[in-house]
Amino acid sequence: MCNKKLNRIMRSTEVVITEKKQENSNIELGHIYDAIRYLEPEQQMNILANYKFIELYDILSSKETYEKYINDLFAVSHEYTNRAIALMSLHTKVVLQSMGKQSFDILDSMGQVYDSLPDIDKKIFCENMLQKKGFFQDVYKMMMNSFENAVEVEKGEGIENGEVSKKVEK
Repeated sequence: MCNKKLNRIMRSTEVVITEKKQENSNIELGHIYDAIRYLEPEQQMNILANYKFIELYDILSSKETYEKYINDLFAVSHEYTNRAIALMSLHTKVVLQSMGKQSFDILDSMGQVYDSLPDIDKKIFCENMLQKKGFFQDVYKMMMNSFENAVEVEKGEGIENGEVSKKVEK
């Protein structure tokens, strides 16, 4: 079936095939026509469904044009892949939120953002954090002072009326 369709398409385009050559290229339309026959059937159908022979010639006859076209295809496909991954992640999070099974964890979110940064941005982030050393030392001291003054409370004891926070403040 696939070969019959391919032969029918190729016969209908034989009128278009010429021995036209472009400067600095040995590729002719006839070469493209012949080469398609050696592709896997799936690739043949993909090529024939998306391109006319003259378009293939324009793409393949110049190395620069070919490389630019391929790079553009990969750039677009990469963008669509990233969109698909982001949408799948969003869908998962939405489903979890709708089921009430996930609470927002700021530290986890910050870790995810950091992990998605390029290496150079990670380096800059770390350098900026090290410049804020005094801030983090002050926060650490405040936290340690809070723990020193904390009162141990049984689970569920005094939480309803705010007694725990009153004990910690004293």
